[in-house]
Amino acid sequence: MLSAAMAFAAAPTRISVSNRLPQPRSEMVEVPAADMPQTPFVITDANGSEVPWQPTYDGKIVFPVAVGPQSVEVFTVTSGKPAPIDNVVYAAFYPERVDDLAWENDFAAYRAYGPASGGGVSGYDVFTKSTTRPVVPERYFKELVQKVSYHIDHGDGMDQYDVGATLGGGGSAALDRDGNLMLPGAFSEWKILDNGPLRTTIELIYDYAGGRDTRTITLDAGTPFNRTVARLEGFDTDSVAAGIVVHKPAVEDYVLGNGYVAYADPTTGPGRGYGRIFIGVVNPEGGATSYRALPEERGTAVGHVISASPCREGEEFSYYWGSSWSKGRTLTFNSWVCELEDLQRRLASPLEIEISH
Repeated sequence: MLSAAMAFAAAPTRISVSNRLPQPRSEMVEVPAADMPQTPFVITDANGSEVPWQPTYDGKIVFPVAVGPQSVEVFTVTSGKPAPIDNVVYAAFYPERVDDLAWENDFAAYRAYGPASGGGVSGYDVFTKSTTRPVVPERYFKELVQKVSYHIDHGDGMDQYDVGATLGGGGSAALDRDGNLMLPGAFSEWKILDNGPLRTTIELIYDYAGGRDTRTITLDAGTPFNRTVARLEGFDTDSVAAGIVVHKPAVEDYVLGNGYVAYADPTTGPGRGYGRIFIGVVNPEGGATSYRALPEERGTAVGHVISASPCREGEEFSYYWGSSWSKGRTLTFNSWVCELEDLQRRLASPLEIEISH
């Protein structure tokens, strides 16, 4: 009886991941940490190859999967010491650069602006990348210490995106009763909740227009898309929007899709060979998409493309947003729009996970 009990206790945990779509999928999945062994463990795929994993601040285990069209992949969890893995994602606060909070994965890098910026910049900045390795620490070191500008491509990308007092590349804001964007300015508080190796999660708090806007932003390895969950409290509003600033000269290069908006930004150096930055926002609940002109032009910024949704006091509003680069992994705007539509399909049919012991 003791032998049988020991054999039962040592039985591996199996995680079945099912894909209902007629297309292959490579995604990060999450399972409750409470369903995993309480001792060090290893996850392996059907071929016996080890799969990297990470615990998260909110009690989950995340790991990457690749599942064929309309297929099931089974992963096995056994006791053991997992192999070390390099950080693919990264986040850091830079008080020496007017309170920037920057984060990145193998696809792109982003930053939000903090109190020391003076509040004149509202949305998210985009750092382009043409490499999968982390670049943010090196770029800040070169910019701040070595005085080597990150506004120039030194072989792996650069900062050539103009934000200003706009939503930037995927920011969100409450809408007033007339449907106008109430731009938030700089964040007032920040936290880094997860910091790799496979997922980074940050929390940003914006205090503006008499209310508090708390955002949790998650970026995983292997995807161009962040996920934002925003909670609005104290605003005189019943709607919220996420979107992208539109710049001259390429004001017509946007798509108002069914539940998504996309834009091909000309960068701050059109004609200088800097390429184009592709940006997108996907609203899983649909949302009304539109182009909104600014009351007056702000530099080269002339308007926004947005996806708006109802949002009551204290409710959460979630959406996905991200970017790519014509000199990086996505060569054309049409390809980028296809990526947004693919994300929509996957969100509508999430991978199904079953855990057995």
